[in-house]
Amino acid sequence: MKLAHLNRQFSFHVMFIIAALVVCSVAVAADEPKAMRSFLESHCYDCHDTATKKQGLDLQSLRFDLDSYASSQAWEKILDRVRAGEMPPAKSEQPAPAERATFAQSLHDAMYQHSKAKQQTAGRTILRRLNRTEWENTVHDLLGVDMPLAFLLPQDTPMHGFDTVAQGLRLSPLHMEGYLEAADIAIAAAFDLNDAPKRESKRYTYKEEKGIRENLDTPEGKVTDPNSTSKHHIIFGETDDAVIFYSDTYSPTHLKQFRPNGSGLYRFKLSAYGYQSEGRHVTALIYVSDHRTTRLAGYYDMPPDKPRVAEFEIELAHNEHIRIAPYDTGYDDKGKNIWAITGPQFKGVGLAVQWVEIDGPIFEIWPPKSVTRLLDGLELKELPANKRPWRNGRKAAYEIVTTDPPRDLARLIERFAARAFRRPLQTGEAQGFVKLGADALAAGQDFEAALRLSMRAILTSPQFLLFEEAPGKLTDHALASRLSYFLWSTMPDEELLKLADAKKLTDAKEGARTLATQVERMLKSPKASAFTTNFAGQWLDLRRIDATSPDARLYPEFDELLKHAMIGETEAFFDELLRYDLSVSNFITSDFAMLNRRIAEHYNIDGVTGEQFQRTKLAADSPRGGLLTQASILKVTANGSVTSPVMRGSWVMERLLGDPPSPPPPGVGSVEPDTRGTTTIREQLDKHRNVESCASCHRKIDPPGFAMESFDVIGGYRERYRSKEKGDRPDWTYKGRGIHEYKLALPVDASGQTADGIPFKNIREFKAILMTQNEQIARNVTQNLLIYGTGAGIEFADRAAVDAIMKQTAGKDHGLRSIVHAIVQSEVFQSK
Repeated sequence: MKLAHLNRQFSFHVMFIIAALVVCSVAVAADEPKAMRSFLESHCYDCHDTATKKQGLDLQSLRFDLDSYASSQAWEKILDRVRAGEMPPAKSEQPAPAERATFAQSLHDAMYQHSKAKQQTAGRTILRRLNRTEWENTVHDLLGVDMPLAFLLPQDTPMHGFDTVAQGLRLSPLHMEGYLEAADIAIAAAFDLNDAPKRESKRYTYKEEKGIRENLDTPEGKVTDPNSTSKHHIIFGETDDAVIFYSDTYSPTHLKQFRPNGSGLYRFKLSAYGYQSEGRHVTALIYVSDHRTTRLAGYYDMPPDKPRVAEFEIELAHNEHIRIAPYDTGYDDKGKNIWAITGPQFKGVGLAVQWVEIDGPIFEIWPPKSVTRLLDGLELKELPANKRPWRNGRKAAYEIVTTDPPRDLARLIERFAARAFRRPLQTGEAQGFVKLGADALAAGQDFEAALRLSMRAILTSPQFLLFEEAPGKLTDHALASRLSYFLWSTMPDEELLKLADAKKLTDAKEGARTLATQVERMLKSPKASAFTTNFAGQWLDLRRIDATSPDARLYPEFDELLKHAMIGETEAFFDELLRYDLSVSNFITSDFAMLNRRIAEHYNIDGVTGEQFQRTKLAADSPRGGLLTQASILKVTANGSVTSPVMRGSWVMERLLGDPPSPPPPGVGSVEPDTRGTTTIREQLDKHRNVESCASCHRKIDPPGFAMESFDVIGGYRERYRSKEKGDRPDWTYKGRGIHEYKLALPVDASGQTADGIPFKNIREFKAILMTQNEQIARNVTQNLLIYGTGAGIEFADRAAVDAIMKQTAGKDHGLRSIVHAIVQSEVFQSK
């Protein structure tokens, strides 16, 4: 009955949203400039008429229909290319400067007037909903809970590179199912009226762990090889104070003695050290598992022969457990690993674990703050042990005390709705939600059940799911929401909402200063990590880190820890620029990198220790520095076996320069990867570069890709390609033994010349050339931040706002923090 009611309610919501979207789609007619066709007839139709259609462009038939996205994009490209002198091409007869200027200005004015009129009528951003990450974060903050919820919702569709853009955030019945399920789970966790889970603080040792104890009782700590019934191999050892973990592959090291007493925050201390590690640190990996899924919760470098106590906190569900595993262990100085040795003579590297201390679940009060927050002053009564009803498989220990259930229900629902909608309620707006709970009370449901039913309806309502913005300047509450979701990916906090209530964010005299103060406060908050994760993760394609798996034979050094270090480096680099307002030119090249021990070892950079990322000065001749040489970028722009200059060049053009290449002509085949070592990628690309229909694009795409060829698919520096067949054996070792998985084949050529004919020999020289386009990089960063923050693509009328931001931040050398501030102060950000 309840579900059917909510489904009917949601159907109404969807129809409301569709109607709103239709209303927002306003057409504004645009007249074609009179001087435009004569210019095209004189200088462009020879190559781009209906009969010729060079590069697929038919200007003769192209309508001046600026309400059509494809048509407006085509006219923007035409304007930009004519202004840049790229059209007509250099070999053709050129128009007089005055004629070119007249054409460009008339086209610009017509497009600007059309775009501006459309924005004034309907706004830039169509009605959009919270994406799955924002929904989860908002529910967490609203209810005071912390649990995975986003995985229950359908994947969002990115548009213009981001999942915050309204065009990709549609609604469907599948969303309804996910919202209902996720809301039920979150609300149930928030109303935890059971007995307080028993908090325990206990120290565990693996010497007492069943299974490991049995293995330690055998001679020299042997264990049966899981792939053999006849041999024994050493995967554990023992000292007076520790158990030695040798195997970094098969490692049955679950701490079975520990079981969470309940879901919540647990504080851990781990004492361990590197054993027989020849002076180097050994990493301890901390995994959390619920027997279905496993996640890496953290990793800590343990020093050789001297214990370190690592302290960390982990949110655990009641059905999860932990496992501590060694990393890069189990081999000796001769390169033999534990599976090649069957006697007690193993002298290889291990992780010595002394003890694990666990305290939790940690809570300040009980029932938890989430309950008192939602009940807003209503008291709780502890029930006698023999009168506790069963709820969700457990006996409830408390009940809500109310002397006037209908009145208290209405008060709590109105308060909750106002917080959920992130603004004051309109008259009678909460009436439907209150009635839903009141009807449940009248039908015999208890107060808690009725309250939860109304709350679930609120969490699936249009007012909660959507950003309510009217055309024109945003209200204080709409601006507070836009700012909070921009920097925190969640709802505004109490301070921001109070400022909105007082209308101080849009105040004519103090609004700008107030906003600047809030931006600084918010960027200093731990919540700002969401900005780095969600903006940089999408702009730089970091979310695609698992899209390919490196070939284990060609790249045996790739592992999970390196993957985490790759992402960590790039996020730490973005954070460093943001924290210290460093110029976005550092995205091209920098004299520092953000490294921890794992990524520094991968780059062959000495002197970096520990798992924390730290600013590291680079040598003057280092090829590193900037985004183009970071392993995360190099991995997401390659497949699992070979690199592609086309893929990497396209990434540079689109992600850094904001000039995405045109799609390839129909029928052009892709380059097949060659792992045999017989040809280079440059030789394979010649067939594309020598085709006229391909050459113009490849002149732009290939140079950055060729410059990045000195780096393999996992970001390692190379001078020769790796192959499985042709080539020489490497003269270095991996885990103490020679390389047998791959060979070194043909040499890498990282030279080339830009589309403008400027030659370069390597990545350093190419980055120096790219630095001459620093303004374009800054413009592209600004545009991407505007798209992400406002939920809409850049329209033609927005170019003036981008120009203003560029001018405003030029004095700070386009510092990243300065750009964020300027965006928040801009009319584009503060308007629908």
